[in-house]
Amino acid sequence: MANILFVSKSDDFALDVKEQLKLYTEGFAVFDEWNEDIIFDMAVVDDDVDSVKELQKKIRKSPIIFLGDTDDNLGDSVIVISKPFRLEYFLDMVLSCSNLFAHSSDGQLMFDKYILDSGKKELYNTSSNSYTKLTEREVSIIKYLYKAHEKVVSKNELLSEVWGYNPEATTHTVETHIYRLRQKIEEENPGDNIIITEDNGYRLNF
Repeated sequence: MANILFVSKSDDFALDVKEQLKLYTEGFAVFDEWNEDIIFDMAVVDDDVDSVKELQKKIRKSPIIFLGDTDDNLGDSVIVISKPFRLEYFLDMVLSCSNLFAHSSDGQLMFDKYILDSGKKELYNTSSNSYTKLTEREVSIIKYLYKAHEKVVSKNELLSEVWGYNPEATTHTVETHIYRLRQKIEEENPGDNIIITEDNGYRLNF
């Protein structure tokens, strides 16, 4: 499931667009308020540049679609769609942008001293100039933690979002995969700690 934050000062316009999103984007959840406990895959902002700039600080790892016209340079992570726009074009942009990091197969993610190449399933350490081969599941774990950025992700959330399991299921799948992932990376780079364990879950070491 992809989580979309939709921000608009017009209740009527927001209601109309959210209905279209729910109708044509199956499996998406649309929210109209910021919630720090939710990992948003993308945001759609209606004609409010200040909201875009504020959201860029909060969801730095996710794309933003801005509906309207502006002379401000909002950066590469913001896609500007001028009004009026065709619904089909807007929905296409939403589908292509949503969950960018979780579903991208050829992009590269950079954090700390690492570069994750999703297509090659490799993790490159820029300090030691070493490569670690990863499994598809290990790539998915790193991508999800990357998207969460500084938020601690619980074991149940990883089970639900990465494995598709019932989060109430009793299993050591997450712990086992993260343990093996750490072992694999530390074998090439002794002392490195790519995933940090917190009381409530895990987060990527940025």
